[in-house]
Amino acid sequence: MRLVERGDFGRLEDEALAKMPIPRNEVGYVVKVFRNMVQRLRFLIETEFQSNMRRKDAEYKALLMQINPHFLYNTLEAIGSLSAQQRSDEVIDVTEWLGQMLRYSLRADSDLVRLRDEMQYIRYYVSIMRIRFGDRIRVDIAESPGLGDAPIVKFILQPLVENAIKFSQENPDGARVGIAAAKEGDSLVIEVSDNGTGMSVELIEELQEEMARGRMTDVLSAHGRRIGLRNVLARCSLHYGAGFSVRMKSGPGEGTRIALRLPMKEG
Repeated sequence: MRLVERGDFGRLEDEALAKMPIPRNEVGYVVKVFRNMVQRLRFLIETEFQSNMRRKDAEYKALLMQINPHFLYNTLEAIGSLSAQQRSDEVIDVTEWLGQMLRYSLRADSDLVRLRDEMQYIRYYVSIMRIRFGDRIRVDIAESPGLGDAPIVKFILQPLVENAIKFSQENPDGARVGIAAAKEGDSLVIEVSDNGTGMSVELIEELQEEMARGRMTDVLSAHGRRIGLRNVLARCSLHYGAGFSVRMKSGPGEGTRIALRLPMKEG
């Protein structure tokens, strides 16, 4: 009973009840009932754990699928605009980049990818945006050496970069977006910054509260503002759990800086 009180069901069965002689009296009856109860509890705990893992995996997959149509729609819209302007060479380039991006997105062997692959995906995306908007967009990418093989959750950069470009278009100097990846202790920190319209303090507090209360998967039924950011935060929260954290610094008209801190070691 002391082992059960500490939650040590495995040791209980192996070291205590399994070796305990059961007398043919009231005490023996209590021992048998208690052993059956512990076995049932252990089964229910394992079943509930497996059910939660399946639910979280389903939520994660649904969030991942939510990104793809959003990205594809915007890219096809860009190709349609180039075609209307009869810029055939650029249509060919964008189509090739889109093909590389789709090949990457259709890889379903793992939810994790190498940092260098995610960065290459972003370069294809940025190339498409530069053809569409020209000098109105400048994206600087800075990677610390030796981090290319670091595993990260798939598709966490593109929604952030897309938001950065989208909300920086109104800046008179054009959109200026920075992407940086660096190691800090046992964590990989990926930062996306822009010179856009910024986020209100209320929105940042709302996102932090959603993360603290484990409500990030509400993004599945969300509409409107910052759905890409919510999607990224939800998937990182589901995959990394308490090992994930985010810093958001912003203000109206002051641009936005978002830093994702991801554990380098899985588990």
